Amino acid sequence: MNSFSILRGHPSSPVILHVPHASRTIPPHVRAQLLLDDAALDAELDEATDTGTDLIATLGADHARTHPWIVKNALSRLVVDPERFPDASEPATAFGRGAVYTRACDGRRLRDEPFADTEALLDEYFRPYAFAVAELVIDRIVACGRAVIIDVHSYPKRPSGFENPAAERPALCIGTDPLHTPDWLTSATRQAFRPLDEIAENTPYTGCYVPLDRYGHDARVSAVMIELRRDTYLPDHGRPGKQSVAQLGEYLAALIDTATQVGTDV
Repeated sequence: MNSFSILRGHPSSPVILHVPHASRTIPPHVRAQLLLDDAALDAELDEATDTGTDLIATLGADHARTHPWIVKNALSRLVVDPERFPDASEPATAFGRGAVYTRACDGRRLRDEPFADTEALLDEYFRPYAFAVAELVIDRIVACGRAVIIDVHSYPKRPSGFENPAAERPALCIGTDPLHTPDWLTSATRQAFRPLDEIAENTPYTGCYVPLDRYGHDARVSAVMIELRRDTYLPDHGRPGKQSVAQLGEYLAALIDTATQVGTDV
């Protein structure tokens, strides 16, 4: 199967929606590497998967005045995590949560440590993904003079075992980067999602996704991460979310529209 898909947007759109963690799919040969039994793996997937973010992105794209481009990871982040650094520079490696996870959310072993097939998984899944996204970014720069990456995520209400339990967990966490997230993009994100009320920046997560090997210092690439707390739109202990997936898609569309219209001179 294809490990990711790139859905074409309008030729004039600089916007790329990036959806890396929405899938629960694990190929059989990768499942054989994982140490958790089926019940424990299902629980891990419940906690680690950004459930519904693919639908939110699709609805946002469909509602936008100019259809953006969409990159969707078709595999679970337990296969490889395309947003992690693939080497020791990745901070989450300290928790066994680098590009190839060796620890579950609660700290249990997910794979053997050290894991012998790390490079094989990186070659099979991580590097082709990173190359494809980088190619799409340069395609948008050539076509539009810029690219805007909107990183679409969600996160659980309760912190995972490797997270800071004292960190604020708002309905929307906006992840920013000093170079790649201009003030207008942060403001546009706040404005688009203002009905959520609880909005904060870089808590409990920080940063946003940019293909660093080519664009880590390229100001033509703007990026922002949206992290939606899952109980905002998914049932929580039998209580419905305060917002529907459809509403969140409309908020995302408003952000897409602003990012499409605003130039790099803002």
